[in-house]
Amino acid sequence: MRKYLAILRGALMEGMAYRTGFFFIILGNIIYLCVAYFLWHSIYANTTTIHGLTFNETFIYISLGSTVFVLLKTYADWQIAHEIEDGTIAIYLTKPVDYQFYALFISLGSVLTTMAAITVPTLLMLTLVFHVTFSLGPGLLLFPVSLLLAFLISFFFDYVTGLLAFYAESIWGISTTKEILISILAGALVPLQFFPQAIQKVLLVLPFQAIYYTPLMLVTRPNQDGSILLSMLGIQVLWVVILFVLTRLFYNQAIKVLRVAGG
Repeated sequence: MRKYLAILRGALMEGMAYRTGFFFIILGNIIYLCVAYFLWHSIYANTTTIHGLTFNETFIYISLGSTVFVLLKTYADWQIAHEIEDGTIAIYLTKPVDYQFYALFISLGSVLTTMAAITVPTLLMLTLVFHVTFSLGPGLLLFPVSLLLAFLISFFFDYVTGLLAFYAESIWGISTTKEILISILAGALVPLQFFPQAIQKVLLVLPFQAIYYTPLMLVTRPNQDGSILLSMLGIQVLWVVILFVLTRLFYNQAIKVLRVAGG
């Protein structure tokens, strides 16, 4: 574990070296929050609830959704694809580290540095500028655990996308399609309650909702029944286990087609 903590520390130091990137992340999120506030305020102008959600609940979901979306962008797919394409992956394969865990801790370091830059400004904007009120409940205690599980699920999808570079010359189209599908199907843009009932039932059994919808609902409605909250968390754990096994199996097959030319 010590070697992976060293990898994490290196990723943290690398992330903190690019302070200008933090500024634009914060600025972009502030602009998004302002646009989202006035947009949803107009939608709720003549009603108090839509699909069972109040304006306060919807705005919490949407605003934190943008924050979680930035946090969970691991960029593992691009990193892995680049290492496969230029052959540097051969260096890591000869070292006494598990390549998947190496990529995981690199991504975790990136996520932690982004969290430091975006979490506090977002919460200050919500409470001091938009006067959002957060409900108290056990869901808030489960949120950090749910967010960690959501990160793992997001990483697994990015990891598989990166491994596809073993077979494809470029993953640009694959990665872009993956981002669009997950954003829509995971409830990153709007709560799943806004989808038709038939589509909701399908989306709730897919792994995508465990990335955004589950952790966001734990904050939006933290005072739900304990059995409901635990079942939501249990579904996340189930998908983490399933995706971990599937990614290990896929890596074992993909590595067989690796060809590295050097001089």
